[in-house]
Amino acid sequence: MLIKAGVDISRLERNTRRGLAVVNKVYAQMGEEIVVTSTYEGNHGAGSLHYADQAFDVGLPQNDPIHTVAEMRQDLGEDFDVEGEIDHIHIEYDPK
Repeated sequence: MLIKAGVDISRLERNTRRGLAVVNKVYAQMGEEIVVTSTYEGNHGAGSLHYADQAFDVGLPQNDPIHTVAEMRQDLGEDFDVEGEIDHIHIEYDPK
């Protein structure tokens, strides 16, 4: 797992951190390495779970981002939201 310079994963909530481990595993199974590009740093929408330490972003994989997002959704389960964006994947712990 790589972490972009200036990104701090130490504040992530316990369940969110567990989600990070799952995402890392999904990337590893696809032969890729994740790059965590954001946690609470940067600008996020009002009410974003980034500011509650319950969300993180990772860079897009080199191969098959659509399949990667689908795998993440399946492996993380319903307590997580996974959204593929133009230049990253957003993952947040948001139990229903």
